Amino acid sequence: MKKFFLFDIDGTLIDCNEGVFSIPNETRECLNQLKEKGHSVFLATGRCKCFILDGVIDYPFDGYVTCNGAYVEYNEEKIYKCVVSQEALEKTHEYCKQNNLAYYFESNENIYVLNKANPMHIQFKENWGMKDSIVVDEFDINTIETYIGMIVLEREDQIASLYETLSDYFFIQRHQQGLSFDLTIKHESKAKGIKALLDTVGATRNDAVAFGDGNNDIEMIEYVGLGIAMGNAVKPLKDIADYITTNINENGIKNALEYFNFIDS
Repeated sequence: MKKFFLFDIDGTLIDCNEGVFSIPNETRECLNQLKEKGHSVFLATGRCKCFILDGVIDYPFDGYVTCNGAYVEYNEEKIYKCVVSQEALEKTHEYCKQNNLAYYFESNENIYVLNKANPMHIQFKENWGMKDSIVVDEFDINTIETYIGMIVLEREDQIASLYETLSDYFFIQRHQQGLSFDLTIKHESKAKGIKALLDTVGATRNDAVAFGDGNNDIEMIEYVGLGIAMGNAVKPLKDIADYITTNINENGIKNALEYFNFIDS
């Protein structure tokens, strides 16, 4: 039976914190095997499309669930999008201006950045492979269309005010390392984007298999027929996963695919 495989990027396919910015060849061979057996292979990421690293986007995926589900493509066609509201943009802009913080709002082609000279932004950009060519720091907040935001704090004691100020607009999800956070549009998730994808191809959630490691993968792993957590995943994800594989640097994807006989050993 044909399956639809969905892979998170950071901490699942690659690990920027460990200097792995490209899908390892052994993992690519696993994805090739899945496609050869008639399955479909997708990305399911918090990143927007222009923020996907060259060493990931160069693989011929069948489609993309990006921006934590708020923008979905299949066969190079948009099948779903949800836009960050003007009120949410303005509230985030005001909060970051008042606190001298960096924010990011992401479209398919650009990332709109406030305070790109902020040292926390520079460190974040370098850590996560954000190209200067996609960064726009001069823009009219009233005219941009974006599908997800991010914010970088400077201190732990700023977290409470972040949640207090922006939780009405976003589902705020902390990244596994550092003081950066996804600002996912309220009521959007990877699971919702995946549902839009499966509806388009005439499949059900039981036909889907997903791999993830972070807090923004929880809804996805709960939703699909088989949800697999990486060994390096956060505890809340491991607690709800159907299966926990080994770490990313221990061939976690390959080991799980072999365990369930999706690929040959």
